[in-house]
Amino acid sequence: MKLNRFFSLNRFARLLKYDLLINQRLYLLGILGMGIIAYGFIWFFMYMGRSGFNSYEDYFPVLIMYFMGLLVLVGTAFPALNNSVLRGNYFLLPASIFEKFLVQFVIRVVLVTFIGMGLFWVGAHLAKASMVPNPLRNYDPSIIPDFSYANLFEELPSFRDRLAVILSGLSCFSIAFAGATFFNRFALVKTLIVVAITIGLLIVFFVLLSHLFYPDVVSGFDIFVREYRLTDDLINIQLYFYMLAYSTWLFFLPLAYMKLKEKEI
Repeated sequence: MKLNRFFSLNRFARLLKYDLLINQRLYLLGILGMGIIAYGFIWFFMYMGRSGFNSYEDYFPVLIMYFMGLLVLVGTAFPALNNSVLRGNYFLLPASIFEKFLVQFVIRVVLVTFIGMGLFWVGAHLAKASMVPNPLRNYDPSIIPDFSYANLFEELPSFRDRLAVILSGLSCFSIAFAGATFFNRFALVKTLIVVAITIGLLIVFFVLLSHLFYPDVVSGFDIFVREYRLTDDLINIQLYFYMLAYSTWLFFLPLAYMKLKEKEI
């Protein structure tokens, strides 16, 4: 009985259907925008790089910038929270807070990720097909490799690196998703400002620690971290980044749920 009050598959399905019907135009425009951005980004990088765009590694910066752009869709989750009337009606919907949270997570994070990946794949192939050979500049678009996620991830040396990339993306989305529950208006902008300030303060903190413990090594805004090898293929700094990539989303997703639950009260 308690579980049914917390989560019901039927209630979840009805709420998901309701959200998709109410916001179908917004979501369709979002998908269209994702497709245009994917094609435009890739075509621009291919055109500017031309003969230099000739390996799977060249897709990495484009893919990262593209998914950073998708933060707009993730960071605008819970649109009803932007208006006091809509917010009241939203919390009166016959669904638990967890179901409301899960619907937005499925749409704004899961579906955006998979649809975005599909549109990027399509955009990459269309962008390559749009490139015109130029014999005068000895440019042949056939040197551009056909985009493939499998081949792209083969460029990463180990499974933990591939997992770190995936979970880093999830962590970025989770921060934007949590920001949508903290701020009512311009949530994404405010979230990015808070993240920038936090990163800046952390940098200053580590600079101060470096000057405190290694005054003879650092100067100015230098940061010094002593490196040592943990295993044959792992150093301590890599471990710090792995821990950050693997765990950040585990903090921000529950935080988003608790903040949403707090707003109901």
